[in-house]
Amino acid sequence: MIRPLLLLLASALPTLALAAAPAPAPSCYDAPSQGALNQCAANEFKDADARLNRTWKAIQAKYADSPLFLAKLKLAQQRWLAFRDAELEARMPLTAHADPTAEYGSVYPMCVGQIEAELTLQRVKQLQAWLDGVEEGEMCAGSIKNSAEVK
Repeated sequence: MIRPLLLLLASALPTLALAAAPAPAPSCYDAPSQGALNQCAANEFKDADARLNRTWKAIQAKYADSPLFLAKLKLAQQRWLAFRDAELEARMPLTAHADPTAEYGSVYPMCVGQIEAELTLQRVKQLQAWLDGVEEGEMCAGSIKNSAEVK
């Protein structure tokens, strides 16, 4: 009685494993329409922006003892946001009252989302240096703490 039950259980394990596995995240390349591509790019930017915000909060927590640095970083972040917006305008230039879809077509929202996500992830990578720290002895680290301090 136990042996057939064990065989049944063993044969069901692969099926149970598949059922428990999380579904893969949908790819923007699989999107069936331009509207879906636009939404996917917007979601990518939303995810990148959330990651930027988490990184920002983590830096504020780790460097709470450095108010001058945090004030300077806040100013740098405000200027980075202005840069991001200007970079987007340079890549997808529009006149004052232009219709973006008339100028670039239905891909405009997708392109904007992709560019914003790309620039935001680059900024996350830059900010990550303050969370990762630098090796002991790095002469030009400035406000970045050594890696032993930030762990």
